[in-house]
Amino acid sequence: MKVLVVGGGIIGCAAALELARTGCQVTVFERATPGAEASSAAAGLLAPIDDSAETNFAQLALASWRLYPEVVRDLQMRTGIDVEYVTRGTIYPTSATERRRDVGAWADIEEFGVEVLDDEELHRLEPALSPKISHAILVTGDHWLNNQRLVLAYAQAAAAAGVELRTGCNVTRLVVEAGKIRGLVTEGERVEGDAVLLAAGAWSGELMAALGTPIRIEPRRGQMIALVHVPPVLTHCVHGEVYLTPRPSGELLIGATVERAGFIRAVTAEGIAGLLHAAFELVPSLRGLSIARTWSGFRPWAPDSLPVLGPWPGVEGLFLATGHFRNGILLAPITAKLMTDWITGKEPSLPVKDFLPDRFARRSRTG
Repeated sequence: MKVLVVGGGIIGCAAALELARTGCQVTVFERATPGAEASSAAAGLLAPIDDSAETNFAQLALASWRLYPEVVRDLQMRTGIDVEYVTRGTIYPTSATERRRDVGAWADIEEFGVEVLDDEELHRLEPALSPKISHAILVTGDHWLNNQRLVLAYAQAAAAAGVELRTGCNVTRLVVEAGKIRGLVTEGERVEGDAVLLAAGAWSGELMAALGTPIRIEPRRGQMIALVHVPPVLTHCVHGEVYLTPRPSGELLIGATVERAGFIRAVTAEGIAGLLHAAFELVPSLRGLSIARTWSGFRPWAPDSLPVLGPWPGVEGLFLATGHFRNGILLAPITAKLMTDWITGKEPSLPVKDFLPDRFARRSRTG
């Protein structure tokens, strides 16, 4: 089977590798370079806990989180790339009565190691935290990695597995004839394929609109800062109004804004000031660190903030994997497996109704 993947971010590259492993002939079309968009507008957090452990999204996130140790080992073996996988956990500052995480729902899952910290325990773990913070939750099951290196590793592993990566290649149109996908058009060239996986992030909606079947996928701009973190001030990730993520390579990432700004690529004074102010409230000594870099990217957002996964109704051979919003890095391994199952004719291994592309049409019909 010849599969054409539109989009070379973390989702497209992970799916391409998984498809190639099943024997598919895969070509990835990327308008820039692998991971240049939403995949870079992240800190690489692998934090699956949400308000409840019972939702289908929670089960999707948990399944993907459980795949990561093997993913990291496999990619390093195939490419030699160290993705800086860290497993020390995240500290969530709280008030005396507030709980940012549903501790009761998740504490039964022992692999997460959910703990409530008092003042002494908290500041013993992270002495640099503001003395105003006296209560927190520690989730040792929260992990993180270098997402830029991860995308590079996925891209290199996919290429080594036989995937053709066509970078700097803008797809202008999907070709549908008689209710079946036939391929795509890129810069005047028509490329034939048996299936198309649309994983173009925030740009996915534009290609679907050109088919006359629009789906609402919008960009949400995220601005981020990296501070020079040598010697390190923090050893755990800290998540309050912003998240602070220490990397072994010597950076401390601060993120991220969530802005409805269209496709205006910018790092703004207001955005950076807001991130820094919130970071200083958590760790006052960050004021003395140097800024290494700032950047922004566009996360793909769907109206219910859930990913859009699965076959597009009415067009045989067209599949979508987009709308991951702030969870693209976390959900990449399970998305790759689910999309490979669908494309190769297997049943998905998890409940997927909440994520199917036709859900918006279903909701409009039911009122």
